[in-house]
Amino acid sequence: MQRSVGFLAMISVVASPLAAMAQDKPASITVADYGGVWAESIRKNIVPCFEARTGVKVEIAAGESADWLARITANPANPPIHVVALTEADSFRAHDAGLLDQLSVERVPNLAEIPEEFYKPWDSHSVAMHYSGLGLLDDKNKMEPPKDWKEFIEKTIAGDYADGVSMPAGTYAWGPEWIWSIAQQYDGSIDEAFAKFKAASAHVPKFWTTPTEAQNLFGTGAVQAVVMWDGRANNFIAENDWAAFTIPEPYGVAGSAMLSKVKNAPDVAFDYIDCALSADVQAHHAETMMYGVVNKTATYPETIADKITPVEKVVVAPYAEIVGQFPAWVERWNKEMR
Repeated sequence: MQRSVGFLAMISVVASPLAAMAQDKPASITVADYGGVWAESIRKNIVPCFEARTGVKVEIAAGESADWLARITANPANPPIHVVALTEADSFRAHDAGLLDQLSVERVPNLAEIPEEFYKPWDSHSVAMHYSGLGLLDDKNKMEPPKDWKEFIEKTIAGDYADGVSMPAGTYAWGPEWIWSIAQQYDGSIDEAFAKFKAASAHVPKFWTTPTEAQNLFGTGAVQAVVMWDGRANNFIAENDWAAFTIPEPYGVAGSAMLSKVKNAPDVAFDYIDCALSADVQAHHAETMMYGVVNKTATYPETIADKITPVEKVVVAPYAEIVGQFPAWVERWNKEMR
C-alpha cells in the first residue's frame, strides 16, 4: 500500500506541470491581418494548420502596422495582439523597444528552412513571411507602361496620363520606402524626390494610404494606373483582363510582412509562426497572394510560377541606414503634400 501511495505521489508530481501547461494554453490567440487577400490567406492557409496542431482558435486583428505597434506599445504586459505582421521599419522599432521575443529553430523549427537575410537583420526577432515588389498596374488599353520609374514620374508631371495615376502616400506603411526608391532615380536626393512628388500631384487624384484604397481607385476607373504590389495586382488581373502589371526598371522596392511573437504573448504563438513558415503553407500562401515566399523548400504551383516576381527584380531598402530618417520624411510629407 505504501508503495502504491508513493507511486501515486510520483505521478502527481509528474502530472502537475502538465496540468499547469494545459491550464496556461489559451482558448485563442490574436493575430494581425492587413485585410483583403491577406485575410483570405490567413483563414484558408495558416489557421487550419495552427488550429489542427494546437487546438487553439485564432482571432483576427485587422489594421495596419503603425496601429498594431501602437497597441502593443500601450500594453506590453498584456498585449492585445500576440502575433504581429509589422513592416520592416516597425519591426526594428518594436525590437528596439523590447516588445518582441526572439525566434529560434528550437521554438520555430521551420526557421531552419528560411535564408538568413529574411530574419538576421532583425536579430531574429522578426521573420519575413513573403516578399513582394512594387510595380505599376495599368489599363493596357489606355497607356504604354514606362520603361523605368523616372519616365513614369516625368510623364505624370507632364500630364501624359490623361486620367491620372495614383501612387503611395509617404504616410502609408511602406511610404518611406517608396520615397527612398524614387530618390534613387534622382541621384539619391530625397529633396529631389519630394520636389517631383509635389510637381506630380496635379495629376495624382489621390496618394493612396492602403492597397485596398488603391485597388478601388483603379477598379472604378478613377485613375488609369496605380503603383501597386505585384501579388495584389496579379489577383486583380485574374478577374480583369484589361489590366496589366509591370515593374519598371531598374527594380521594384521590396515589401515584406515581418512575423513576430509579441513579448508576454502565449508561447503557442510560436506555433502560429512555425505553421506560417512551413513549406506546404508557404506554397498555398503564394498561390493565394501571388507573392514570392521565403521557405527555400516550398514549391510554387505551376499555375502561378510565371507570375512570381524573381527575387533579383526587387531591392530591399537599406533599413539600418535610413530607418531613423523615416519619421522626418513622414512629417515632411504631411507638411508639403497636404
